[in-house]
Amino acid sequence: MRAASDIPALARDPAAAMVAYNADRLGFLLRTARQLGPVVRLWSGLIMVTGTGEVNDVLRQTDRLFLNDRNFLLRKSVHRPGSPELAEWRARRRAALAAMTPAMLAGHQTWLAGRAELLTDDLLRQRTTPDVTATLERLTSASIARFCFGSRNADGVPAAAQEMLDALFPIFASPFEFPGYLRLVQPREWRARRRLNMLRAQLHASLTGAGAGGLADVLGSRQLDEQSAVSLLVSMHLAAHGVPAAALSWALVELARNPDQQELAAAAALSWDGSGPIPAVLGWLVDETLRVWPPSWIADRVTEEEATCGSWRIPAGFRVLLPFWVIHRVAGCNAPEIFDVRRWKDLTPPPGSYVPFGGGPRWCLGARFAHAEMTTILAVLLRHTQLSLRGQVRPDARRTLTPRGYELFVTPRQ
Repeated sequence: MRAASDIPALARDPAAAMVAYNADRLGFLLRTARQLGPVVRLWSGLIMVTGTGEVNDVLRQTDRLFLNDRNFLLRKSVHRPGSPELAEWRARRRAALAAMTPAMLAGHQTWLAGRAELLTDDLLRQRTTPDVTATLERLTSASIARFCFGSRNADGVPAAAQEMLDALFPIFASPFEFPGYLRLVQPREWRARRRLNMLRAQLHASLTGAGAGGLADVLGSRQLDEQSAVSLLVSMHLAAHGVPAAALSWALVELARNPDQQELAAAAALSWDGSGPIPAVLGWLVDETLRVWPPSWIADRVTEEEATCGSWRIPAGFRVLLPFWVIHRVAGCNAPEIFDVRRWKDLTPPPGSYVPFGGGPRWCLGARFAHAEMTTILAVLLRHTQLSLRGQVRPDARRTLTPRGYELFVTPRQ
């Protein structure tokens, strides 16, 4: 077992390293992993883990040795091993997973296909779309609201979720993490708290309103109290609002950049009649998009006592960085930076090498929903459209990994 003192460290000054990181977050971490190996000390108290086995160990041991110690507001989490709060979080998670049945997902896909047809018509009328992600967010936010609330009125939820995400962006995009006493006086923190209260109020109104169906019925059958149900719904709406839209945007970008793969995916979409299983090629398309461009591209854990991953000892009190975008590129996949949906015909990634939804006990509970949602939307779009790009695509990694700097040109499929 290798001691903490054996972990390779950056040679440059921490302040200079931070400047380089903020100038090119993706490139900086990828170069560092390739130069120094699977476990690297970036600067004081921060270790990056990118090796397949080591990543798998960290994810599997989350909530035991590696703790997810911050919530989406970057505030201290109370989810400690053995705590009532962690037990309650697990109960909420089990309740949500109970709604991810094949029957519920299939029913939602039927509704979603109809909405995707309307989106396709709008794109064809506009021809050029300067902000594809924002356009897709309107559909994905309506999608998660409908899945959660069924026939209940959830018209105000998407806007409240967007306002919450807008308030969170300055917090996540900042390279600085302020201590708690300074956060209390920052306007961005006040704004985030106000928006969170507004989102919770909107979700509560939809949850308790007239109507039936969706996740709300499942939560009721599980006898989840309203406060716990609303907390779960906050997390689901923030995750399912912009992340799938970013992934779909990357899929459209890559299809536009790779006409041969666009035609392969379109042929699969044309073979689908709008019901039943979606062709495997479109699932491969989603998998490859999430491999090359995972929207939730980075996560972290913290050690409260000495922990091990692979053959390494990680000291207590260290934060462990898991950059999924980097992990996918150093995991041994053939030509990892080349977008090729066909690789998934025979590819079975080993544990820790493909982690767009995380892993272990914190594995994304909406993974099946997101996969079904994205394949459905892509199937409808590709049946009717041909895609090309204008401009230079650049990745924006300040929060959700999103393509920027381009326009999508959409024409009818001949």
